[in-house]
Amino acid sequence: MKTTFQLIILVCAVAVWQSCGTKTTENTTESTENSTDTLDMTSEELSSETSKNEMTASKREAIEKASVEKEEQRRLAAIELAKTTPTYKDKSGKIVYNKAEVDPSFTGGNNEMKKYLRDNLKYPKQAEDNGIEGTVFVDFVVDDRGNVLEVTASDVVGEDVDLMLKNEAARVVASMPAWVPGTQRGKAVDTRFSIPITFRLN
Repeated sequence: MKTTFQLIILVCAVAVWQSCGTKTTENTTESTENSTDTLDMTSEELSSETSKNEMTASKREAIEKASVEKEEQRRLAAIELAKTTPTYKDKSGKIVYNKAEVDPSFTGGNNEMKKYLRDNLKYPKQAEDNGIEGTVFVDFVVDDRGNVLEVTASDVVGEDVDLMLKNEAARVVASMPAWVPGTQRGKAVDTRFSIPITFRLN
């Protein structure tokens, strides 16, 4: 009787042990499958992210190339204009040079101008949300005292560059501190000038 009772307990213990072992195996299998799913999902997300980054890099490269080409076209057009029409009169009757012997320059040079733009340019929220990037060419006049006048955002490079970016580029140039004026025969003169401003998301 005692042996039979012990045998029953042993059979029950084996049955419990087997059922636990099976569940553990099932759990391990499920866990492995879930882990594989997670890895697959991560792999897909990673692939999507890589593809997105490649597209962004490709777009930026195209914008950069187009900006360089546009800048060169504008430079050549300015030289031609200066040959045919060296000066013009503004609204107040002042003479403005399309190209002076010595161009105007930002006080402190190009590095200071880049710093000024970096510190003062505000990416328009809607353009940022929509991932819009591009280059805006801003034309303006630097008068004989270095003041920035007659600011207009003219040409743009980029698929979706819109009014928001043009307005922001014009705003930041119009609020620039005084420049070193251009000179003609050693005398400070009002001079037409242009700079490209590139909007790029981090």
